[in-house]
Amino acid sequence: MRSTLLLAAAAAVVRATMEVSLTKIQPGQPGLNRRATYVETLANNITGGGYYADVLVGTPGQRQRLVVDTGSSDIWVVAYNADLCGSTRLQRYYQDSCSTTCEPGDFAGRRAPADSRTVKPADSSSFKVLLPRRFQIQYLDGSGSAGDYITDDFQIGGATVKNLQMGYAVQTVRGVGIMGVGFSSHEAAEDQYPNIMDELTLQGVIQVKAFSLYLNDRRSDAGNLLFGGLDTEKFVGPLSVLPMIRDQQTGTISTYTVAMNGMSAVFPNGSVYDVPMPANNVPALLDSGTTLSYIPERMAVPLFDKLGAYTDTRQTGLTFIDCSFLKVDAGLVITFSFTGGPTISVPVTEMVLDVFSAFVNLPPGIPFNDVCLFGLQSTGSFSSQSQSLASSNFVLLGDSFLRSAYVVYDLDHQEIGLAPANLNSSTSNVVEFKAADSGIPAATGVAAQVAGNGGGSPTSRGGGTVTVTQSGNPNAAGPGARGPGLDVLAVMALAGVFAVFGGAMVVL
Repeated sequence: MRSTLLLAAAAAVVRATMEVSLTKIQPGQPGLNRRATYVETLANNITGGGYYADVLVGTPGQRQRLVVDTGSSDIWVVAYNADLCGSTRLQRYYQDSCSTTCEPGDFAGRRAPADSRTVKPADSSSFKVLLPRRFQIQYLDGSGSAGDYITDDFQIGGATVKNLQMGYAVQTVRGVGIMGVGFSSHEAAEDQYPNIMDELTLQGVIQVKAFSLYLNDRRSDAGNLLFGGLDTEKFVGPLSVLPMIRDQQTGTISTYTVAMNGMSAVFPNGSVYDVPMPANNVPALLDSGTTLSYIPERMAVPLFDKLGAYTDTRQTGLTFIDCSFLKVDAGLVITFSFTGGPTISVPVTEMVLDVFSAFVNLPPGIPFNDVCLFGLQSTGSFSSQSQSLASSNFVLLGDSFLRSAYVVYDLDHQEIGLAPANLNSSTSNVVEFKAADSGIPAATGVAAQVAGNGGGSPTSRGGGTVTVTQSGNPNAAGPGARGPGLDVLAVMALAGVFAVFGGAMVVL
């Protein structure tokens, strides 16, 4: 089930950029050397969502796999003795373990094997507890972690950040940690501290606190994450530079939020449905840690009606769509327009997700037989976490959107660079950011998407399947307890499989 994208590049002298090249290989396969940059490993669980970085924590380094999350700002790792790691009851409930080899559903009834993805303090000479029992974070899907704040060496490829402050989770509902790359002002800590983005510049790894994200097509075998620069071969046309806008909750520029002013559904016969907008400009958060994308309910309801999508309001809160949209003659495209910026077109294969196996017990009432998950959901599904969030006019653009875009995140100048992604690009032309730059450098990408590089036919039903089993309630305590389980919930495990990490919106 876990097809992966693995990131690779090679260690060398400190330079203005740190490149992370993505390659689709199996977990554990050695990384590939790329030019004179730093080695890093990133894995994409295509079905389950999330882009994962393989890093080393401690001295000597203990290998960790962390979700790369532009929607939160803390790095946290899983403790070797975390509650989830030793409890088969919790593992069955949350459909996760602390193992690098166990898959959801495989570990029921037994403990995680010895090759765990956890951190053991006794094995690191540089591990220090900084703030005991002061780490606690919660995400929009209700999941969370709690424990200590620690400092330890953090190696992202050949670049080592010394004494990096991180969370050390002894209570968690996830068996894999998070690498938040947001503003340090949006950390979960009571007292702000230099996070990974701060330390990369403070310790001379990169010159500018900025990075570029190129997730690429869902079925592709290559992608790119670049700290300290951008790559003109990875996007089409001019790179639009948009100002970040104030976060709805904090009132400050502390999240990667831009103004979105339009959204449409474009059908293969040329007809266009313009989704009604609740305001001229709607704040849109660009969040790599969220698998799906979310729009306000007042936008979602008319769009879902137009497409015949079905929302299960009784059990899962998820919206489903007919898989017939994946047929050759469907060709649906969803477009997103940004104030002062480009229009990003997202193809049907990114928005209609064929992920359910024949064994999934889907909710009753779905009015079509060939059921897919919709890559767009309503923020109304957040009502169990926060009624104010559920009713707010904000857009959360996760991986189902970001794979079609090239995004530059510039923290120093509070800007976002945005352009359509050049899917499956095999060439590179890196523009390094300099400390003297006044903003994101002007840049133009390739003239057009190369024919045949679109990442697969629209008829493709690939991307893996998910077999989900019933989930009961172990009466789990702790920051991520979901409360009573649903009696027939095959799809409840989607709360874990399609993890919503969106930590920028709710961080306690």
